[in-house]
Parts: sequence; structure tokens; C-alpha cells
Amino acid sequence: MEMDEKKHYKMYKSKSVWVFACLSTCLIVSFFNDGQNVSAATSASSTQISQTNTGSQPNNETTGETAQSSVNSTATASSSSVADLPSSSDSKTSIGSTISQPAVGKKETSKSDTADNDLTKSVTTSDSDKALSTSKTTLPTSNEQVQSSVGQSQTDQLASSATIASNAVTSDVSQNDQYNEPYRNQYHYSSSQNWINDPNGLFYDSKTGLYNLYYQYNPEGNQWGNMSWGHAVSKDLINWTQEDVAIPMLQNQGWEDFTYTNTTGSLKDKGEVRYVGVPTTNWGDADGKKAIFSGSIVVDTNNVSGLGKDAILAFYTADYQIATRKNDGAEDGWGTWIGLTEIQEQHLAYSLDGGKTFIQYSKDGNAANPQAIIPTSMNQGGDAANFRDPSVVYDAVNKQYYLTVVSGQQALIYKSSNLLDWTYASKIERENDVGNGVWECPSLVPMKVAGTNETKWVFCISVQQGAHATGSGMQYYVGNMTADGTWVPESSKTLQNPMTMDSGEDFYAGIPFSNMPDGRTVMLAWQSNWSYVDEAKTSPWSGNMTLPRELSLKKNADTTDGYLLTNTVVKEIANNEEANVINKAESNFTVSRSDEQVQYEGKQYKISATFSWDEADKPKSVGFKLRVSDDQKYDMIVGYDLTTGLLYVQRLNTGEPNMGAPRDKMNATVNADGSITITVYVDETSIEAFANDGEKSITQNFFMRPENIGDQATTGVYVYSNDGTTKISDLTINPITSIWNSTGQLTEKFVDENGNTIASDKIQTGRVGQSYTSESATIPGYVFVKENTDHINSNQLYTTQNQTITYTYRASQASVVTKDTTMVAGPSATWNAVDNFVEATGAEGNALTLSDLTVNGAVDPKAPGTYTVTYSYTDATGNKISKKATVTVIASKADIVTKDTTMVAGASTIWTAADNFVEAKNADGNALTVSDLMINGTVDSKTPGTYTVTYSYTDPAGNKISKEAIVTVNASKADIVTKDTTMVAGPSATWNAADNLVIATDAKGNALAMSNLTVTGTVDLKTQGTYTVTYTYTDVAGNKISKEATVTVLTEKETNIEDNTGSSISNDRENPPASITGKGGDDIHQNAKTTMTKKKTETLPQAGNHVNELAIVLGQMILAICVGGILWLKRRVKRF
Repeated sequence: MEMDEKKHYKMYKSKSVWVFACLSTCLIVSFFNDGQNVSAATSASSTQISQTNTGSQPNNETTGETAQSSVNSTATASSSSVADLPSSSDSKTSIGSTISQPAVGKKETSKSDTADNDLTKSVTTSDSDKALSTSKTTLPTSNEQVQSSVGQSQTDQLASSATIASNAVTSDVSQNDQYNEPYRNQYHYSSSQNWINDPNGLFYDSKTGLYNLYYQYNPEGNQWGNMSWGHAVSKDLINWTQEDVAIPMLQNQGWEDFTYTNTTGSLKDKGEVRYVGVPTTNWGDADGKKAIFSGSIVVDTNNVSGLGKDAILAFYTADYQIATRKNDGAEDGWGTWIGLTEIQEQHLAYSLDGGKTFIQYSKDGNAANPQAIIPTSMNQGGDAANFRDPSVVYDAVNKQYYLTVVSGQQALIYKSSNLLDWTYASKIERENDVGNGVWECPSLVPMKVAGTNETKWVFCISVQQGAHATGSGMQYYVGNMTADGTWVPESSKTLQNPMTMDSGEDFYAGIPFSNMPDGRTVMLAWQSNWSYVDEAKTSPWSGNMTLPRELSLKKNADTTDGYLLTNTVVKEIANNEEANVINKAESNFTVSRSDEQVQYEGKQYKISATFSWDEADKPKSVGFKLRVSDDQKYDMIVGYDLTTGLLYVQRLNTGEPNMGAPRDKMNATVNADGSITITVYVDETSIEAFANDGEKSITQNFFMRPENIGDQATTGVYVYSNDGTTKISDLTINPITSIWNSTGQLTEKFVDENGNTIASDKIQTGRVGQSYTSESATIPGYVFVKENTDHINSNQLYTTQNQTITYTYRASQASVVTKDTTMVAGPSATWNAVDNFVEATGAEGNALTLSDLTVNGAVDPKAPGTYTVTYSYTDATGNKISKKATVTVIASKADIVTKDTTMVAGASTIWTAADNFVEAKNADGNALTVSDLMINGTVDSKTPGTYTVTYSYTDPAGNKISKEAIVTVNASKADIVTKDTTMVAGPSATWNAADNLVIATDAKGNALAMSNLTVTGTVDLKTQGTYTVTYTYTDVAGNKISKEATVTVLTEKETNIEDNTGSSISNDRENPPASITGKGGDDIHQNAKTTMTKKKTETLPQAGNHVNELAIVLGQMILAICVGGILWLKRRVKRF
């Protein structure tokens, strides 16, 4: 079934979906029914070429097939005529390159050139239809890719993006342990295999301590093509480890359709151009790929992009070809076919895993088919095919980022505050006609002027053709940046007089490392030249990097604007340098009009010397002859021409063919005032020469091939003085070991302060440039004092020269002192480790606290026993000091002894706790006083009763001892019984106190003697009367007992009258009255005349008749008690 493919596509584009579906179904069925496929159609239509050339019009169905065949055939036919040497966009050497594969892809900038009118005409019709055929066969794939990405965020697509990168694995250094193939440089980085060129995205990662090197890389061969970002990392900028491909080519990119008006380049006369179709990278079939060209990296430490803190942002150029037409509406609206032309646009990818893999950024979130951050429409350079190599830098003064890209012979500057959205700011244009090659790999570098606080912005650029030496090279210009993003040259002469970065042929595309930890400006370049890159003929790799260079901007009156950019090899190269092989005695000598051989042979080394001369015998030139062959016919010369004032590298004697002019321009002007110091780094195929500490440099490749020079060694070293006498001083040669498989050794020694070994040496080995860990060891009994080093690397990396660290120690002064203790067990007893701790010192004699020690062992302060506690301390050397302490827990000896007492209640009775206290002892058995005890209980000494008093004592261990004492307070039994008496006064009458005392008892009821009583009162035995005598007794308790007795003194007459009887009168005399006062025991006698009158017939009582009277009294008392008892019982009966 025949179909009009143009109408088929138009219906799809106009969204006539139902028509498109029907026609697609018919077309597919037709293909199957006819048994045809694309490849068959292509092969079958090969005969259509002649028809196209003769102007015959093929039918629509075979147009695409013919185009395919035409492209393939033309590419094949023209490949032999395409120049190996890339040209500028204005060059005419690439006639017919519209459809041919370039030899040097990225650098071929005129792939769409249509200068060959005949060839263009021969393919116009077929190419036009070919574009339609391409879109027909690839659109479904593109649609499927787009459909699969719809609705996905960039995060969702991380896995797929990362997978692509991880699958593109390159050979690691460890997988190729030889690295000794012919012409392989040994201390310049190259990939284990495949092609490399421009360094890209150089940066230091502060998190990992790694320098990251990305570069243009072909993962599929050692020729230019399939451009991706290769990756290597290093700890020291010298020894690199190859990683997997970081950013592979973009795959399965979708259909594009946009317009642009080129004002320069091969399409400048085409007006508005339409770019439409599926991208390709092979100048033929639409493969849906975009190549990853050069760029730079920014570490987004402040997350201004929002892509993640410390995200690694890679800015790069995506390069591809696409069907191109005039946007004139011809050919059913498609526009007049022009051919496949090149597109370059700026993209962004970012990494969240330290730069190992990258996620494509796209504003629409479609990481699988990312949009450009600076598309062709923003290209202010006017050439869609030349718009590349973004370099991003931060302006700390103006708080903004600059992205610089090149387009032809100008640099375009864009600015941004968030690294995502960019606006055009300004451009830098070349003002002189130096070379005909485009600018590439730009960089704006802010640099402090040495010795000042002045900052300048150095604009560095690579010139593809027409550089100082031959072909490619680098230039720089000094200027300043303004807030609006404009780079302003230092003077009107700046752009007219470019300064040369390196005066050799092989220093190109150099860019600086970003995020450097120490503020240095370090640049790395590709060591090759687009003019003869294919002459290297190395396998399985192609290309290597220069040594990293530290740049310094210095004031210099001999330069255009008074500033000179010096460059020296970074100091880290010392990691791979062996010791100087020239002894001091042979480092200073004189050479006169001759070459003098140095006693060293090798291919990888650094050589340096100062050459000086006298004007009286001034030589024409001085320098080194290096890599001299055994027959002395072949060499590389690095010298200084005193006549011209040029430092130069001469490679004409390497045996390489076609080494004549103009390949002899590797020179640099040096103002040598009587002397010059030349330093050269020599590798298998590399020379990097420096004059006067980097004032000028020359980098040069060379190849001494056996097929040209024969099978002989090229390891000789000479110094020379041409036609004069030269003083050579400070000659040094340091062999440099390979970065691929060299190992270093670290020896750690352990000695005391007298240098005596106290522990065995420790030896570590590892790959040069890799990290090691070293620290003072723990040596029992010793403490670390200091360390001494020999050839030590401050970054703790293995180096070629063996390193030694000597750790010095002194004997440990650690000690622990404890004491034994005894304590009393008890509920309140406590024990702490500090109780048995006396002191401790550390290894250096410093005082320690208990918290610095470890205490083992337990003490039960409540249970008597013997306990052992261990105090330990381990000093910084690992020396363990232990001391034991014994804790003896004993039972308490506390005790209290009391006694019971009895006392008589009374006002004078006093009781104290001491009355019942016998003795007491504390926990240790020592005597206590009653004041040490707690007394509970009271005694009322005035009130009879039984009282309990508790004596308590709690010892420090909490043991409580209690004892009781009974205090009995009895009522007093003190009493006095008296009687009344009557007596007859008379001179012979006598009376004493005992006459009236019946009985008296003390407090305890014991009988008292008369002498214990106090008797008061008077009895006048001569005078009739009644006398009262008082008997008083106060017992020990203060109870006072008083009783009275009445003594009646009668006259004798009264006695007779009363009795009516006579009474015998003992005496006729009259008794005198008496007064009686005194103790009852006093004998008081009075003589009285007693007249007794008997009233009754009875005998009057006489003084002294006490017993009968007492019996009467007692009888009366008993009678009274009985009567009282009866009365009391009666009352009790009534109650019940």
C-alpha cells in the first residue's frame, strides 16, 4: 500500500489522531504484506542514487530509503577526503561534511557547510524525504520515551538516570595493572583505555577529601566519539584512580522543533532556520542521542539551586545533529531542506552521591528527556553550531554566578543567582586576528595579586588553531568584573595583546579546580594538540592530562598590563619524587663549550639546575639534553638562548618525521640577568619545562619510536654550554615513580627518651597517594611524649620515599594509693569508694581524682565481715595500676546498763536520769556518759507511783540500744504518835518530851528515836495549866510530820477537890513553873509541888505510864477503822 509520508506526518502534527491511527495501521499491514523492512528497502533502493543525480523524481515511498542509502554511500565516499585536521567554522576544507562523519567530532564546527553545491543538489530531494523517513521510524520510540516520563519527578527518575551511568563502566586502574604499554606516560593521568581529551568539572570534595577530575571520554574506543564524562579521583592531584563514567551520552531523546536565525557560521545566509526531528550524533540515522561536551562543576554548598545542600552541579554542552530547513513554508510547510547541522545547548546535571552518578535536570521534571537551561534560543553568539563549554564561577563581591560559554571567537557571559535561571549579561570578543580557530573552554578566574589585597579577574581561553606554538594553545587576559556581569579588560591593549598561558604545543583546554580547600588556583589541561592528535598512535588509550599547575598572578613590568600569570607544578608531585640522586659534591660544576653527561639514566624524573655565566665568556645557549639515545643522535633539548632571550624546547631530534618548521616554535621570552633556573619534568612522552619558578612554561609531547631511531635506549642526561663557559649550580635529579602501581612504606618506631626501642617497629605499605593512618601506640608502662618525622606527608598519604615516624615515650608515673578501714555494721552504715582512696597520679605525674579510677568490689556495711576493694587506673599508655584496700565491717559494741530504784515521794525528793544509769558503751566499746544517751520517760518524785524510764543510744552505724529502769516512788511512812498527860505540879514533879511520845517512824516506817524529832513547847511544872508540846519530824523526802501533845499541870488542891479523895502529896513543897523547849531526847526535869485531888476513886495517871496509854490509843484507832468500814459497806449496799 503506497502512502504519502509527508501527509501522514502532517496529520500527526495537526492532531488528526484518528486519521493517523488508521493510516499507521494500513502502513504497518502493507509493510508486512510486502515482506519488506527498513534494511531491505535500503539495500533494494541503492540503485536510486543515479536517478537522483540525474534529476529524476522518485516516488514518495522510496524517497526515505534512497536518502538512507545516499547518506551512507556519501559518508563512505567522502570519508577519505575529509581532513584529519579540524578546521574553524569558516574553513572550506570540510566540503561535503554535511553528511560525513568528522575525524575530530567536537572540534569540527562546520558539519552543515554547504559549499559543495553539486553534492548538496545531489542529495537535496533524498535528504528532504530522508528526514521524514527518519521521523517515521523513530517517532514511536521517542513517544514511548516521553510517555514513560510523563508525571515523573526528577527524583523519581534518579534510579533510571543512575542506572545508565553505572552501566557504562570503564576499566579501573586496578583492572589494568600493567600501565606499561609503549608510550604510556607514568605520572600523567590517562584512562586505562579509550580516548580522552578536555578536562571537565574539576573540583575538590571537602566531604570525601577527594579531588575529582572529569574529562571528555569515549567509552567505546580510542578515537574521538561518543562523548561522555569520564571520571577519576585523587587524594593528592597526582595519583588518580579511574571511576565509572559519570555522565553518559543522553539516550532516547525526543522529537524537537524550534527555529533560530544564525548571524554567523555556515547558516548565516539562510535566514530563520527550522530545526526539526529526532537528535542524532552520527550525522546519519536519528539515534536519539546527544553527546556530553565540556563544562564545569559547582558545589552548591548553600543549596541556592534547591537541588540539595552540597549538591554537585555539572554544567555541560549537549551536542547533536538535527534535520535543518529554511523556515520558508516550502515543501508543504516543512521548509526548504538544508541538511543535517549541529546544535549545541547548555544543560545541567546534578549529583547527590559525591559525583559518582548524575541526575539530569529539567525544568519540566523530565530527567529522561531534559530541557536545556540555556537553549539555542538564548544563544547570543549567532551560531547554533558553536555555543559550548560552560564555565561557572561565583562572584563573592556581587553575590552572583557567571556562566561563560564560547561562540566562535567570542565569549558570552550569563548571570544567575540560583544556578538554574540564567540571563545574558555581556560578551568578550577577540580584537586581533591571532589564528583562525574558534575559542574553546573559557574560564573567568578571580585571583589575588601576589603580595596585595587586589583581586583581578583573569579570562583564560583555549584557541583551537593559530596559537603561539603550533595549532592549539591557551591565552589569558587580565581584567575586572562589574556588578552587571561585564568583564572589563585592564586596558585598551589587553585584548590586542593576549598573554600565552604555556608556550608549548601541548597545553590545551585548561580549566581551574573549584572549591579548593586552601585557596590555591590549580589548573589542569589536556596534553595534546588538535593539529596532530592522531599522530600519537597509542593503544589501548589515547590522550593524557598535564601535571596540575598552581597559578599565581604577579606584578611584572614586562607584560602588557603589568601582570604575569606564573604556573608551577603543584607541590604534591613530591609524593612521587624519589630522593635526589645527585650528591652535593657533584651538583656544582662548570661546563665550557661542550656537553657533559650527568651520571644518571632514566625516563621519568624531575631535573633542575641554575645556569649562570660571565659576560666575558658568555655562551650562546645553555641547558639540558634529555632522553639522549645511546648513539647520541636523538634527544629532547630544553635550553635558553642568550642571543634571543628565549626559553625553548627542541623536539627536532626525536626521530619523528616531518619535524621541520613550523614545528620549532616552542619558546618563551625570559629576561635572564646573568642566570636562569630551568626545571623540567620528563615522562615517557612528555616534557614540561619551567623557567625561574614558573615565570614561563613549555609543555611538549614527543615520541621516540624504535621504527625511527632503532632499538636503543633513550635515557641519557646531559648539560651543555654552547660557545662559552657556564656555571652549573644546584643540579638535582629526582626520579618520579609511576602513579599506576607504585607503593610507599611507612615505618613507625617507638623509643624512650634515651632512644632505646621499647616496642617493635610497625610497617605499613600502600599505593602512593593513598591515605594511611598513624598514631602513637599504647605501650604499657610508658606515656607518649612527641613524634619526629622523616619525609613525612602532612596529609598522611603514602609517598615514593619511605616515611618514618618516631614516637618518643617516657616511663609512666601512674600510681594508686589506698588505705584499709574498719567500720561498724548497722542499718545506717554507708561505705563509699572514697573512704579507702588516698591519692592517684596519671602517667605524667598529674593528680587524678577517684572518678578517673575504676573501682571493683562491694562492701555490705550492714553485715559484719571482711571485704576487699580494688582500685585500678589504666594510663594513656595502657599501663594498668591496681591497688587493693580491705574494709573490715564489725558488729557494734554499743551497750547500756541501768538499775531500778525506789524513792520516797516528797517535796524535797529529786530524781535525775543518772540515778538509774549504771554504764553505757559506744559501738567501739568506749564508755559513754548519760548525756550521750536519749532518755525517754518522766518521774514525778512528789507523787507515789511506779515510773519507767528508757535509756537509748544509736551508734553511728544506726544500731539502736535501749534499756529500761523502774523508778518506784513510795509515799512516806513517816509518823508521830503522841499522848496527852496530866501531872501534879510540885517541886519534885518532872517532865520530859518522851513522856508524851508514843511512837515515831521515818519515811520507811522505821522507828525513830526521840533524838530524831524536834520538840517545841513549854510545860511549867510549878504552875497549873495546860501546856501544848509539838513533836516535829521532816523525813528525807521533805515531808514534815507534826503532832501535839497536851500536858495538863494540876495543883494538888485541885486534885483533891475533884476526886473527893485525898491524894498523897509527895512533897509539901510547891513546884516552880517550867518552860520546855527542845528535842524530845533532851532530859527536861522540873520539881513541882503537886496537889492531887481525887474526884473519883481512881489513880491519876502519872507521867511515864506510856504503855497502857498507847494500847488505849491503838484500841481507839482500831475501833474507828471498824466503824468506818461498816459505814462504807452500807453505802456500797445502797448503790446496788
